[in-house]
Amino acid sequence: MNVTNQLQSEKEVIRKIRLKLREYFPNLQKLIDQNVITKNDWLFFGMIQFNLVKCFLDTPEKIIRKSKKQIKQIIKFYDLEVKTRNYILKSNTILSENNIDLKDIKEQIVYYNEHKEYWLDRQNSNELYFNYELSMFLYYKWMNNFEFEIDNTLNLMLDIMELTNFYRQKFFTIEKLKYEREILLSKLKVSSLLLINKNDDFQNIIDVGMDIELIDVDSFNREIQAHL
Repeated sequence: MNVTNQLQSEKEVIRKIRLKLREYFPNLQKLIDQNVITKNDWLFFGMIQFNLVKCFLDTPEKIIRKSKKQIKQIIKFYDLEVKTRNYILKSNTILSENNIDLKDIKEQIVYYNEHKEYWLDRQNSNELYFNYELSMFLYYKWMNNFEFEIDNTLNLMLDIMELTNFYRQKFFTIEKLKYEREILLSKLKVSSLLLINKNDDFQNIIDVGMDIELIDVDSFNREIQAHL
């Protein structure tokens, strides 16, 4: 599939997903109108849909290749965050000149270390990690945070797999999705800064699908973190 056809396919699938979304959840527009679902919430959900579609449209070979690259990138991110904070703890100059709270730094080290260990375990596991797991986790988190009904949340996921002709869709049922949803929500660890980062040296884990300069990344990340 060439780039133009891929983009057209993505847009068509997303259009159909949004129709299904409103069919399954008729109160969605009311939540948007009442600002229960904020502009950034809705923007984030659009990114989640976009990334799910991109993942599911890929060939098995591309998914495996991208998954291996992604998990290395995730571990690199957390490793750097831990090392940076450990360095700060050792520097009296940085601590004194920036009025840094030692307790906060130590808590952050624990937080990022836990995340790093999770991803190292996934990397070393005999069970392959697939990049679509992260997008599925974000989808489930978002839907769960707004208390959307679980069965229709899972029905919509099956619809997305069908619309994208996802190569593994035949292995998924409502029961299997329900089981894997519980595992993802209870175990997967991710922070908002890992997903979207304005550092030019860092490649975002999720495809923003737009020019990142068009959004207030700091404000956006604060709202994303609330979902995680």
